[in-house]
Amino acid sequence: MKNMLKTACLLLLFSAYNCVPAKGVNPEGAATTKNDIQISTSKEMIEKGFSKGTIVSSKSEGCPYILNVEEYKDNLDPINLGDFYKTEVPKQVWVKFSNLRMASRCNNARPVSITEINTRKE
Repeated sequence: MKNMLKTACLLLLFSAYNCVPAKGVNPEGAATTKNDIQISTSKEMIEKGFSKGTIVSSKSEGCPYILNVEEYKDNLDPINLGDFYKTEVPKQVWVKFSNLRMASRCNNARPVSITEINTRKE
């Protein structure tokens, strides 16, 4: 009985010793940085077919917002942006869209329909 008690105490001490962090280990260095996480999410979003976009409010009467996508040099007019955002529209987004064959509401942007949109943090 004494041997079992000694063995149990020894196991308890060893397991408690293993729970103590080692000296010289930098806990901040072990975790991934915020920038690394953003890069990995960027790769994931691009693989899923999303494009990096920026939404700017427009001064034109017919189109309230202009969408600028990094891949394209022209401006886009997202006609159904109100379906996704009722109150506050974010500035930086991940977006999937399709081109529309309709008359343009804006002088300097072509109409597109947003199929999916997510807020981008950068």
